[in-house]
Amino acid sequence: MDTGEELRSWLLERSKPYAARVDFAIRVWQSVEFPYPGKYEIIIQWLGESLPKCNKEEPLPTQQLKDLFALRAQPGLVGQECKSRLIRALLALVSRDAEANVIALELVPSLLDCELLQDVLRADYELLCDCYASLFRCHQRCVEQREQLPTSSDAELVVPMIKQLAEIARRTQKLPELCECYNARTVRPLVELLHTLKSASLVEELAELEKQLKESFDKKRITGQPLHVSLLLLEAAVFNNRYTSTELSPILRTVFPEDEACSLPLGAYLLMSLRKHNISLQFLVNNGKRNAFDFLADKFLQLAREHRKTHLKELLVLLCAALRLNPMLLEQSVYQITVWLLTAPKQTAEEEELYSEYLVLLLDMFRRLSRAERFVMNLLKSLREWLAVYQLPNPSQKRRRLNSESAQADDDEGQQYLRGIFAGSAPAVQASSNDAFKQLSQTWPSHSAGVAFTRLISHLMTKPSLVIWRTLLHSFGELLQEEQEQTLPGNLDFARELHAALLCQYLSGTRLAEQLHLHQTEVEQQLQHTAQVLEQFGRRLLSQEHNRRLMNAFLECTERASGLELLLAHYWPDGHPAGSQRKLQLRGFLPPADWTLIQQRVHNFGKSSCRQRLQRLELQLAESGWLLQEDQRRASCSDALAEALAPQQLFRLTRSQKQLRLRVTSERDWEKTHLEDAECVELLALQLLGEYAKAAKKGSLLAKLRLTEEEPLEETALIGLIKEKAQRQLQLPCARQLVESLQRLPLSQLPSSMRSRLWLVIFALYRDLSCSNQQQEVVELVLELLIDLMHFGHPLAICSYFGQLSQLILLIPTSTAAGWSFYEALFARCIRRQSAGWEPLLASCTEYLRTELAENGKLQAEQCRLLLLAIETLSSVTGVQGRRMQRQLQPLVEIYGEMVGRKFRSKKPKEASAYKEFVDATLAGYATYVSSCINRCVRQEREKEQLDKKETEKEEEPSGGKRSKKAKAKAEDQQDMEAVPSIDDNFRRISKIYIGHSLNYRNVHAIRLLNVALTHRQRLHLDPDEIEFVLSSYWRQLNADIEAGGDISGLESLEPAIKLIIGYKTNEDFLLLLRRLSHQVEQMPRPETPEQHTVLRNVLTLLALFAKCSLSNVKGAMLNEYFELISVSVALRLPEPKDPEYRGHALRLLEAQRHLAGNRTVPLTGETLDCLLGALLDVDIKHLMGRSSWQDFVDLFGAITENLLVLLKQHGHLMADRAPQLSALCQDMVQGIVGYRAGRKQAQDLSETELDGLGDLGLKLATVVATIAGTQALAVKRVAPFLLIFTIRQMVATERPTTLFEKVKVHIVRVCHELIGICDHRAGHFILRSSSEAGARLYEGLVKEHDKYHKFRGKV
Repeated sequence: MDTGEELRSWLLERSKPYAARVDFAIRVWQSVEFPYPGKYEIIIQWLGESLPKCNKEEPLPTQQLKDLFALRAQPGLVGQECKSRLIRALLALVSRDAEANVIALELVPSLLDCELLQDVLRADYELLCDCYASLFRCHQRCVEQREQLPTSSDAELVVPMIKQLAEIARRTQKLPELCECYNARTVRPLVELLHTLKSASLVEELAELEKQLKESFDKKRITGQPLHVSLLLLEAAVFNNRYTSTELSPILRTVFPEDEACSLPLGAYLLMSLRKHNISLQFLVNNGKRNAFDFLADKFLQLAREHRKTHLKELLVLLCAALRLNPMLLEQSVYQITVWLLTAPKQTAEEEELYSEYLVLLLDMFRRLSRAERFVMNLLKSLREWLAVYQLPNPSQKRRRLNSESAQADDDEGQQYLRGIFAGSAPAVQASSNDAFKQLSQTWPSHSAGVAFTRLISHLMTKPSLVIWRTLLHSFGELLQEEQEQTLPGNLDFARELHAALLCQYLSGTRLAEQLHLHQTEVEQQLQHTAQVLEQFGRRLLSQEHNRRLMNAFLECTERASGLELLLAHYWPDGHPAGSQRKLQLRGFLPPADWTLIQQRVHNFGKSSCRQRLQRLELQLAESGWLLQEDQRRASCSDALAEALAPQQLFRLTRSQKQLRLRVTSERDWEKTHLEDAECVELLALQLLGEYAKAAKKGSLLAKLRLTEEEPLEETALIGLIKEKAQRQLQLPCARQLVESLQRLPLSQLPSSMRSRLWLVIFALYRDLSCSNQQQEVVELVLELLIDLMHFGHPLAICSYFGQLSQLILLIPTSTAAGWSFYEALFARCIRRQSAGWEPLLASCTEYLRTELAENGKLQAEQCRLLLLAIETLSSVTGVQGRRMQRQLQPLVEIYGEMVGRKFRSKKPKEASAYKEFVDATLAGYATYVSSCINRCVRQEREKEQLDKKETEKEEEPSGGKRSKKAKAKAEDQQDMEAVPSIDDNFRRISKIYIGHSLNYRNVHAIRLLNVALTHRQRLHLDPDEIEFVLSSYWRQLNADIEAGGDISGLESLEPAIKLIIGYKTNEDFLLLLRRLSHQVEQMPRPETPEQHTVLRNVLTLLALFAKCSLSNVKGAMLNEYFELISVSVALRLPEPKDPEYRGHALRLLEAQRHLAGNRTVPLTGETLDCLLGALLDVDIKHLMGRSSWQDFVDLFGAITENLLVLLKQHGHLMADRAPQLSALCQDMVQGIVGYRAGRKQAQDLSETELDGLGDLGLKLATVVATIAGTQALAVKRVAPFLLIFTIRQMVATERPTTLFEKVKVHIVRVCHELIGICDHRAGHFILRSSSEAGARLYEGLVKEHDKYHKFRGKV
């Protein structure tokens, strides 16, 4: 390759891919062997010509282009025109392809950093600004195309770009030209990107860029920019000049010009920026003639007067910003402005929300200024004056504007940014559909302004509250007069309704009941005045045509006033003379005849909401009698008020009234109103079942129950009905929805009588469904409902419903899993707990099984399961109930023995393996059978010995011959009654067969059988070799499971199996076992895989079980020695605290150590005790929260406290020398609780779950310290002052301690009191010297409280 033409031909070769040609250009660029000087310009020129066609033909080689731009070359080797063409081609490619945003974010920064192109970018500011504009647009599109919100990483990517542009501005020598290009090309994409990212730090970077450009905020600059761009430039200018008051004045005059129209959004954003950056308004404007505060205060009244009709939305945004910045800005003109806004029509929902926000801020301002009474007086006065001259528009004429203008505004791309800038907070409370003052939604909305006014009243002291009450009543009374000249006739309804709303909201928020005993006279006067005004209001309504609007207001006022009277009467102060209490008036301000007329009007002309208000008034009158009159405390409710009664008063309704109320209640409202009343729940269930019974055809048992009756169903009739023969192949509708509805009801929480009736009804449903074409899944769901009703509460008398078990088996077969669950629940809940009729049912079970065995010679599999279930249930009962049930157990054991005897009674001898299946099926009851037979045999032998002894004694006494014959006859009769199977060789053979076929340590029944056999090994002739064989088999299975990595910690039979194995092992075998376990742990690596975690979990489980075994002295000493070695090895191999498996392993290690410390058969040494305390310290509970989860922290903290309590109670003599370890542990636990999430931000508060958990942990810590004070007070006396200083320091020096919450503080304070009690009299001065000022004050307060309440002053 010798000339540039040949290089150009290679680059233009169409047969090769574009990416390969770019790679070739890079190699040529870097080639030392090709020193052609024009190669750089040829490559750049070729790129500028080929890039526009790239995406159309082939994908853009992004990485190769980045590598090319990173290469170095002298700028003079390539012409500027050629380089400009390359940059413009790349920018055109990026702007043309909408999907090239990510590519642009990679290529354009490398283009800007390219050394070869720097001279072009420095010379052509338009090209430079186009690059940055393209970069900002692509970044914005990338953020908008993602579904997730912008993150901090997006903002971090933009900061270097802005800093780079600011550095270019700082170094440039032609700043005006750069500023012109920046304003024309770059500032808008940059600002729109910042609006999209919504990061406060980026605004500061923009301000720094503006400072380097030396741009000022003036009218000339913002004229050509969109509004959303001007807003951010305004904030940047304010930020740059926040410490220079002389520069803020021109900005203020630019935004609020004196002779020209003002941009309201610009003014609002200026106020928002001043508030955001905490800038005072005390700087001077207008050449120092006045300060900014006075200038703005005068300006707002002028702006409100000019724009309240044309730009209400922008005006409201401005006024809200002013109230947030400094509420005193509107102090002089607030009443006039508020009245203008109150009466101005709001055309859009956005204007209504902004107006509500303005009222809330305004009321909050007067609440903080403590000028509530002045606000109410002046507002009513200004409103009266304005309504006298201004006619409110007719509500029918307040039509909302069509969204033509808003649609055009939405089409403007800048509007979306403006909405994001001025977006207000969402209303906390939405408008209620039952609002009595809906007509005032545009003037005084109840859900926002009304709630804020009520909150304002609730914060007032008594005298200001009385002043406001008096003012409202006086103004309202004037409006109700017949000759009303101060207000235009068309405005009277509005003014009266507004006064009624204010009065209702005042009565809802007043707290006069708290100071009633101090201001009784004034309160009674105002109550009387209220009654007079309401009387005047009611008579005014009756004297004119029906006015729905004012009727709603009147009823609402009456209800609120009556509610205040009831509140005052109910909270009448104790000790205050009851005779001075004012007699309740409630609705007595109008005679009954007038109330009758009002009721007629409401029922004839009122809407449903008005009728509901009248109903609530009547209910309030009834509730007042229930509350205050002794003779009406248990009075019932009338049928008319049954629907409106509160859920707390449902007990006053009769069953028929509740049924009537439920008929009009939708299924969605059940949980809100009726599920707390037991009778309502029963009626709901019967209602659902009755609706389903109506849809069922004839032949259904459920349809015969007549569930629509109002009276409760009789159990006798239900029992007789469910035993009837059901029709087969019933055609029933699908019952899945019925079952799901029943499952949502808390049926299992009902009283026993209701549960019994519902059980019988649902059982009838089960019988119908089992005889129909329903899916088996639905039938099983109904059976689960029956089981749930049996499971909770007092046991139901189900045994008495069925005389014979054989009848119940026909109705509910045992062949299905759900049916067998039913019988398990029946035996566990009804028979075991001896519900009514359990003895006859159990006797019928015995007779049924005996008959089946006699007829068939054996029992079927399901019958055998039933026999085993009965034996297991009866044998597990202990105490008085167990002795009573032994009479029923013995016949079942005899049936079991007969069944086993028939199986093993074979003429031809069989191999033991032939009985494997039978043994597996009947193993559950054999331990009980063997124990019963041997116990009866032993008892018989003991009685026989006693009888022989008595006979020997009687033979020596001739006179006692007759008595001896009687006793002998009695003993023979008793012996004949009890047919005890002999413990012969056949019995022993069968027992050994059972033991041989149950060599599985995972089987609980096998372990029980082996335990019984070992107890009676002499009678069963078990030699040591046979016992050793069985136990060795168990141990081999256990070791195999451990080596295979299976999880054995959840096995129920593991603990009894280990106790059997360890108890019968020799000392040498136990020593070898411990050595092998220790060697296994030493060879174990730190677990990383699930299998390794399982192995470590199994080792810790075995260690805990070893520690729980009752051992001899020698074995205890062995375990003490090797436990220390194994425990240390395990502690070294625990995973990191951030590992999810760490908590499980640490808890198992601490559990094993707790079992060892609590085992009195293990002689604990000082070295082992140090190992246990060291393991507690290694948990490092104070730093655990930063490395693990909340649940890990709670569990490990609780385990540490439990271990400490066991050590303090069981090994107090050894703990007396461990005061430093105790002190360190207590310090860690105190720091863990008090410093929990201490570095959290102020807005990130602790949840209720965390607070409750910390309170529980604080109680455990206080219990530990109290135990130390009770058992080791003398030992820790020297370290107690240091521990107390540490605890106090944690409380006062931690940034955000948890002791700020009372739930936690109460327990930490108790810890301090326990430590103060341990310290002697000389520690006080030392603690004061060593504490900070806040700590010393806290300590002095704790000492005073301790001396007053906690110090023991009695006699010992």
